[in-house]
Amino acid sequence: MDTQLDLSIASSIKDPDLRASAERLALALQSAPLAAPTSSAKIIQFPLFPETSRPVSNDMARSALFSCIQGKDRRFIKDTLLATVEGLEIRFTGEQLNQDDHDLLMQLVFMAQYKPLGAWVMAPAYGILTALGRQIGGKQYRELRIDIARLAASMVIIRNTKTMREVFGHHLLAKAEQDEKSRHWIYRLDPDLRALYGEISHTLIDWEQRLALKGKDLARWLQLYLASHAKPFPVKVATLRDLSGSRTKALKNFRGKLRLALDDLTNNGDIEKWEIQMPQDLLFVDRGRAVSESQRRHLGRTRTRT
Repeated sequence: MDTQLDLSIASSIKDPDLRASAERLALALQSAPLAAPTSSAKIIQFPLFPETSRPVSNDMARSALFSCIQGKDRRFIKDTLLATVEGLEIRFTGEQLNQDDHDLLMQLVFMAQYKPLGAWVMAPAYGILTALGRQIGGKQYRELRIDIARLAASMVIIRNTKTMREVFGHHLLAKAEQDEKSRHWIYRLDPDLRALYGEISHTLIDWEQRLALKGKDLARWLQLYLASHAKPFPVKVATLRDLSGSRTKALKNFRGKLRLALDDLTNNGDIEKWEIQMPQDLLFVDRGRAVSESQRRHLGRTRTRT
């Protein structure tokens, strides 16, 4: 597999100083020792994503890996079992991740779609910040550096409870480097991430709708969770509190926040209507027109089989 950085990317940069910095990065990478590729090696890539969408792994969206906490409430946790749906266990070591981190990963995966997994991807910090809807300035560049470092340092252990197999050593970001003069980043994603973005294991999220929820952390988590289901099944409010990683202890207080978040999603066009039925405390959601064409086809095939 070719893990070198394509010099043609650098040649497309108009600013001579930025171009020179990018070329230095590319040459440095090309001089680094790499494993010799075999002629039979299979090139593994992400599927191609529409320009207006960003991909989310369904397994990630249905867990507390990227929680609804604010940045100021992060904690460092070690080998901690996170809340997930049945059939999957996720253990996490690192500084807790939130929805801002999830947006960053979604953007980095999107930008890597044309490269073999494990290959170096070049991206200007300005372009990443702009895509994330963030302001541009020294503070934001420093925050981006911290965010990328957090993703690179995080370690995830995934266990399939059906096959009884546990995989260690997943890093959401395998490696990243930055040229401090040009502020261009180069990064590599873990090739094992490909399994989380297969045809039926990822969901496309409308990026404009995603950015419209900025600052509404529970609504952002719910947006991804609900979008990952073609037809969301009824779920207990207590289950959503656990899966979202919410720190709200009193269930009645979380239920109040959940109602506000669901109203935000309704106004944003992510769902059509919702209802919490008591005394079971079950949430019912109708996504309406937000259901994608591929999800409608999936529902159609399901009905045919039954």
